[in-house]
Amino acid sequence: MALTKVTGKGITCSAVTEDKLGTSAVTTNKIGPDAVTSAKIQDGQVTADDLASTLDLSSKTVTLASDLVTDLKRPVQDNIALLGFKMAVNDGLTVFNLVDGVVDEFNDESGTDEAEGSNDLYNCSSDFYINSNQPNGISVCTPYSAGFAMSSTTEPDTSSGSGSNPSYGEVTASNTYTVPSCITSVTAFVWGGGGGARSPNARSGYGGFAKGTIAVTPGQTLYAGIAEGGGAGGSFQEGAGGGEGGNSTGPAGSAGMSFVGQVDINTLSQPQYGPNQPTVFVVGGGGATATCSGNADGGGLIGYNADGNTQTSATVAGGGGGQTQGGQGGISPEPFPSGQSGSAFKGGRASPQRGTGGGAGYFGGGGGTGQNHTNQTGGGGSSYYGHPQVTCGSTLAIRTSPTSEDEPLYPSTGCAAKPGGPASAGGDGYVFINASLSLPATTTSTTIVSSAFTSSSVATSARIVVFEENVDTPTLNTDIVASVSRDGTNFTNATLSDSGYVTGSSGQRILTGQADISGQPSGQSMRWKLALANNTVKIHGVALQWS
Repeated sequence: MALTKVTGKGITCSAVTEDKLGTSAVTTNKIGPDAVTSAKIQDGQVTADDLASTLDLSSKTVTLASDLVTDLKRPVQDNIALLGFKMAVNDGLTVFNLVDGVVDEFNDESGTDEAEGSNDLYNCSSDFYINSNQPNGISVCTPYSAGFAMSSTTEPDTSSGSGSNPSYGEVTASNTYTVPSCITSVTAFVWGGGGGARSPNARSGYGGFAKGTIAVTPGQTLYAGIAEGGGAGGSFQEGAGGGEGGNSTGPAGSAGMSFVGQVDINTLSQPQYGPNQPTVFVVGGGGATATCSGNADGGGLIGYNADGNTQTSATVAGGGGGQTQGGQGGISPEPFPSGQSGSAFKGGRASPQRGTGGGAGYFGGGGGTGQNHTNQTGGGGSSYYGHPQVTCGSTLAIRTSPTSEDEPLYPSTGCAAKPGGPASAGGDGYVFINASLSLPATTTSTTIVSSAFTSSSVATSARIVVFEENVDTPTLNTDIVASVSRDGTNFTNATLSDSGYVTGSSGQRILTGQADISGQPSGQSMRWKLALANNTVKIHGVALQWS
């Protein structure tokens, strides 16, 4: 009899296999309600590809892993903080209050508590806090200078002087300069004293100029001797630029230079200390006083003689001083006495017959002779910068050749004269000391604490965003430690992470961190705190959110 019906009992276990079913043989209509249960689906059998492209989960509860939720929220929160910063900047607000949050993009110090902070140096020109003793975190050199004239100094904190202009016989003012801390070298600029003009129509010798960089130590004392200019008129007054002669006791030029030197700290530098002693660093040579002719200017390494030449030998006029000896005195046959040769620091004495003394310098110029009352001018003194502690030294003879335009010759006297022609005293010498005060940048242990912000409720968690810029290479959560308080006193650390640059590669980056503050004493006084150490950073702003 033919089989007309297949029952469940007629099908053995595993008789219907997958290969015995045609494609799409089992349709949805052939599967009874609730026939396929979750117990009948093996783990991992339903994949994303098995699901429809559109799922209606409106009636379902979807639970995501906490790490995934954090990753999804972070860009949104960072954007909110960044938006808050931009709004604060655009509206010119230092502190921008949000609902359950605050943004402080630094424009001044109003959002921080200076009493609670420590070493929190604020750079007001660029608006950031920095944990350094320098506002930009880099070492700086500050110009530090002092000037010395006959009767005054320009910088009394490190310098002192005679305080009064001495009489012509005293010739120099002695001044002290104490090297400030952090300074290891100074540059000295010195101008020698000018010679006086004895005759109403004479052009006296100019003082020389010299400079040099001197190796020094902090606290060291330097002494600056300032030269008096030569005297004026026919009174035979002595001047540091070259003394007047004229009789058997006429004085020689004695100190026509400016110099910087180091001697015993209990002894003021004075011209009697000779060049062979290792006490003189820089000298500016002095000019000789003129009578009727000759332009004996100070050096140069060699002073000028009355003929305007740099030579130490002499004729009737004195020779210029050099680096190893004084200028030769003016030679005169009997019965006219010759001028005296220059020596260390001193110009030679003139012939008593109306000659003039030589200008002083490292070695002074020779004194002039009075032969026939012509060419009686002494020689100029020499400058100096040859001390072994002096580098970058140089010198210049400050002289002007007579021309018909500025120093016409007067036929009646043959004397070179400045317009108007009155006899006048030579200009005093001057010393200027310049130093670069090096201020090294060092990292400081810094704490920046915000002012308190009142929350609308007691917060249990907080998020901090820090706008930071590296100067050195800091380690997050070691060199930069962020913490949050809800009662204004107790703080809980937030673990910071680098969320990238604010814009492009600006150097300012976003640091973000979370803090669980539920364990703190209850309060509604919200504050943030940053502790900075070890490596220098700039903090441009902070945002704090709470919930």
